[in-house]
Amino acid sequence: MVLVRFSVRCETEPGQVVRLVGTHAHLGGWDPLRGIELGSEDKLKWSKVVKLPQDVEFTYKYVLMSLVDGDVVSQRSGGMSSLSRERGPKVVRWEMMESGRSFVVPPTNVRIDDGEFNVLPDPLVHVRITEMDSNTERSMSVGARGGSALYDEEDPAHKNTLIIVLYRLPIIARRDATSDEWSFAWDDDALYLTSRGLRDGLKEGMRVLWVGIINSDEEVRPEEREQVSATLLEEFNCVPVFIPRQTLVEFYQGFCKGVLWPLFHMLTPLTDEHERTVQFDKNLWHTYCLVNRKFSDKVVELYHEENLIWIHDYHLMVLPSQLRRRLSGAKIGFFLHIPWPSSEAYRTLPVRDELLRGLLSSTLLGFHLFDYARHFLSACVRLLNLEHEASRGILGVEYSGRHVMIRVSHIGIDPNRFRTHLGSKDVDDMRKTLLTQVHALSVSGERDNRMYILAAIDDLDVFKGISLKLLAFESLLQTYSLYQGRIVIVQVAIPRKARVKSHVQGEIQDLVKRINDRFGTPGYQPVLYIERDISFDERIAIYTEADALLLTPIRDGLNLIPYEYILCSGSGRGQLILSEFTGCSRALSSAVRLNPWNYDEVMGAIDRVLQKDKEEVALKHSADLKYVESHPTAKWAESFLSDLYKASEPVKKLTKLGLGLGVGLRTLEFEGFEALNPEKVLKVYDKAEGLGRRLFLLDYDGTLTSSTCSSRMSHAWARPSDAVMNYLSTLAKDPQNLVYIMSGRTTEVLSTSFQGLSAIGLAAEHGFFFRNPHETEWRQLHEVNDLSWREVALEIMGAYAERTDGSYIEEKNAGLVWHYMDADPEFGNWQAKEMRDHLETVLGAFQVQVVTGHGWLQVRLANMNKGAMVQRILSDLSEEKNGSAPSFVLCVGDDRTDEDMFTLLSRDLGDLSQALFTCTVGVKPSNARYYLRTSEEVADVLGLIAVSKQRQGSSAKTSSNGGVIKKGGVTDLRTLASK
Repeated sequence: MVLVRFSVRCETEPGQVVRLVGTHAHLGGWDPLRGIELGSEDKLKWSKVVKLPQDVEFTYKYVLMSLVDGDVVSQRSGGMSSLSRERGPKVVRWEMMESGRSFVVPPTNVRIDDGEFNVLPDPLVHVRITEMDSNTERSMSVGARGGSALYDEEDPAHKNTLIIVLYRLPIIARRDATSDEWSFAWDDDALYLTSRGLRDGLKEGMRVLWVGIINSDEEVRPEEREQVSATLLEEFNCVPVFIPRQTLVEFYQGFCKGVLWPLFHMLTPLTDEHERTVQFDKNLWHTYCLVNRKFSDKVVELYHEENLIWIHDYHLMVLPSQLRRRLSGAKIGFFLHIPWPSSEAYRTLPVRDELLRGLLSSTLLGFHLFDYARHFLSACVRLLNLEHEASRGILGVEYSGRHVMIRVSHIGIDPNRFRTHLGSKDVDDMRKTLLTQVHALSVSGERDNRMYILAAIDDLDVFKGISLKLLAFESLLQTYSLYQGRIVIVQVAIPRKARVKSHVQGEIQDLVKRINDRFGTPGYQPVLYIERDISFDERIAIYTEADALLLTPIRDGLNLIPYEYILCSGSGRGQLILSEFTGCSRALSSAVRLNPWNYDEVMGAIDRVLQKDKEEVALKHSADLKYVESHPTAKWAESFLSDLYKASEPVKKLTKLGLGLGVGLRTLEFEGFEALNPEKVLKVYDKAEGLGRRLFLLDYDGTLTSSTCSSRMSHAWARPSDAVMNYLSTLAKDPQNLVYIMSGRTTEVLSTSFQGLSAIGLAAEHGFFFRNPHETEWRQLHEVNDLSWREVALEIMGAYAERTDGSYIEEKNAGLVWHYMDADPEFGNWQAKEMRDHLETVLGAFQVQVVTGHGWLQVRLANMNKGAMVQRILSDLSEEKNGSAPSFVLCVGDDRTDEDMFTLLSRDLGDLSQALFTCTVGVKPSNARYYLRTSEEVADVLGLIAVSKQRQGSSAKTSSNGGVIKKGGVTDLRTLASK
C-alpha cells in the first residue's frame, strides 16, 4: 500500500466540503456519500492523504458537498442536540469534465497537486505528481465522512476506522411533543453500562462509527430518516438502521428474548403458558435473519478496506456470516455478553448450525468466562466436527480454511465516571434519604453501627435468583434472631421490556410482604423493595451505604454491579457475596462465592461476611479496588481490538486439545514414600542432643500457613498461627537448633511476619536474599549482573495475565511469578502450559528457569533456588568452630520450589540416613522421602518437638483426661504448648 496526498483548490461556503470519489473502492466507487472528505483550514485549499494499493490505475473526480442546508441552523440546549427539519448531505456540484482525472499508483509515496477544482492542469506547465517526503508521510492522515477509510500513520495499530455494530445505538432519542422535532444525547448507561468509558477509550487515534437502531418508542417517519441520519452522523458518528416497528417486535421480543435468551441461560421449557408443547417458529427465525441482513447492508455501505468491524451480542449472531460473504477479507470481531449454554442444551435449537457458522465467520470471538468459551468449543466439536487449538495463550478453531481466535476477557467499567459523582450533593441527598428509609439513623443523625445494610440491584428476571435470595434472607432472620431489627436488605428490581414475567414478579412481591409482615416491627422493615429503574446517583448512594452486596443469579453473563459497588463502597465496607454463576465472581478474589440454590450456604455467607475482621475487609477490598481500577472498559476494548488487528497473522504452532476436560482425583501411595511419623522424628531429635547442630528448613506458604489462603492478595494477610510462631520461637531459642524459613516471599513480608524472632534465619525469594539468625541486615546469595530477561518475560506474562481473569503478576528481584489461583482452574492450567512453552522458547538463551506449581508459574534465575541456599547454610555450618554435618535435619515444603532442597539434602547428606527427614505437604510425586497431608499436621509435628522437654511433666495430666488428643494420625499438642 502507498500513501498518496491529494490536494485541490476550491472556493466553498460555510457548511460545504470537498470529497474525492472515483472508480476504486477506497474512493467510494463514484458514490459521493462514501467518498473521502478532504480537510481544509482556510476553506480554499483542500487535501488528504489516502492509502492506495500499488500499480492500480483508476479515475477520479472531486465533488463539492453541502452537509446541511445553509438556511437552517442546528440548535443546542441542555447538552442535547436539537434537530430541525433540515436536509442531509447533498451534492452541490461535480467536476464537469468529460473525462476524469486518471492516475497509476507508483511504488513510492507521492503528492498530487490537482490545481483548481473543475480544471485539468496542463501537464506541460504544471508538475502534478511529486514524491512525498517522510515528514509529510508521518504527519498526514486519511479521514472520511460517511464511512470512508481512516489512516493514522502515527499509530499503526489504530489506523483504521472502527465500525461498532450493536442492536441499539448508545443514544437517547426524544421527539418533542410540541415542536415535533428530534433531540439526541449520549446514553452513558448504554452498551452494558460502559458506553462512556468505551467512547473515551477509543477516541484517540481512531474514528469510531456506531451502527444500530434508534432506541426510542417513537418511530422515525420515512421522510425524517435522511435528516435524522445526517445529524446522528455529524454529531455522534452514529449510523442508524431503520427497521419497521412490527418487525422489531418479532425480532426482539419474539426471537431474541423468546427463544435465544432463555436457551442461552440454560432454560428450555417444554410447554408454553397454555401447557402445549413448545414449537419452533420459523417465521421468527426468518425475521431474525432479515434484521441481521439490514445491519449487513448498512455495514457494507460504510466499510472500506482495512476497517475493523466489532459486533456485539446475541442479537446479531448471523451478521458475521452475512458480512463474510460480501467482505471476504474483513476483520470481524464478535463479543457475546450473555452465557453460552452447554452443548446438550444448545443442540435443542433447530437453527443451531446456522448460528454456529454465523459466529465462526468472525475473525475473533470474545466471551466473558472460559466456561462459556468451553461450551462454545464443545458445540463446535459435537455439531460441526471441528477441532479447537491453543497457541500462545489464545484458543482457536479451524473453520473453512480460516483460524478463528477465541478470547476470554471480562468487560470493566469506567472508574472516572463514578469518581466524578462520589461525594456530590445529589448522591449525598439520596444517601440520607436511603438511611431514613431503612431506619438506620440514630437520634444524633449518625449511622447506627448495629444496623447492617445489604444491597442488591438486579433486573426483574427469573435468572437473577431474587426469590432464592429472599428465601435465604428469611431463613437468616429465622435462624439468627440477633439479626432481627438489625439488618435490612435493599433489593432493587429493575423491570426490563420483554423479560418481566407476571408470575416471577408476583412471587417476589409476595415474599417481600411475607418477610416484612413476619419480622417487621413499627419503624423497621427488613426488606426495602424498589421495583423501578433507578438513576445513576441512586445506585451510587446505595453502594456507599451497603455493608455488603448480595447477588444470587442462577445464570449470568455480564454483570458489572459488583465492579461498581467495589469502586463506590464506603470506608470499612465493600464485601461481596456472589453466586458462583455470576460472570465476574472469579475476577474479584475477595468475593464469597456460593450456590444460590443452597439456602444454608447463602445464610451462612451473610453471617460470615458481616462478622469479618475490619482489617481483613479493608485488605481484600483494596485488592479488588486495584483490580477494578486497572481493568477499565477502555483497556478491555483496546486489548480486544489489538487482538483483532493482529488476528490475520498466521499461527505457526498449534497444540491440539482434547475434549477430556474433567480431572479425576485419587489418593496415591508411592514406593519408598511414606507418611511422616512424628514419634519417630521426636525420637531421632532427642538422640541428637549434644551431637551437633539440629537443622530445621521450613517453607512458608502452604507449610507454615494454610494452603487455603492462596488468593489474589493472600500475602497481605496470610500468617502462621500464634501457636506455630510459639513453636518456632521455642525451637530457635535452643542453641543447638538452627531454624531457617525458606520462602518465595519478599524480604518485607518475612521481616514483618517474623518481627521479634531474631533467632530465626530467613531466606526470601527462594534464597536470593537471606538473613542469618541474630542478624539484622539482608544479604544477597550471588551477585547478578544480567536482568535483561525480565523485560521480555514480563511482556509475555502480561499478555497471558490480561487474557486470564483472576490472574496477576508478582514482581520480585530474582524472578517473576504469574498467579492464577483465582482464575478458572481449567483455563488457568491451559494458559500456564502455553505460557511455559512460550517462555522456555523465548528465554532459552538466558540463565533462567521456568517452574510451575499449584496455581502459579515462575521465571527465576537458574542459580537462585532453595537448593542453592541450603548449600550455603551447610557450607556455613562446616566452617563453624568444631563444624560438622548436622546431627538432625527436618526439611518441609509443599510445592515445586521445595524439590531443590529435597534433592540437594538427599545428595549431600545421604550419610545421615535416619536423621534426615525430607517431607512434602500433600500426597504427590516428590523427591522428599516423607509426606504430611496438611499444614495443620506440620504444625502438630513442630509442636510435638517444641514441647518435648515438657512431655514427661505433662504426661500425667494428659492421661488423666483420657490421653493425648489425636488429629489426622498426628499428636495435637497445640493446646499443651499454649499452657
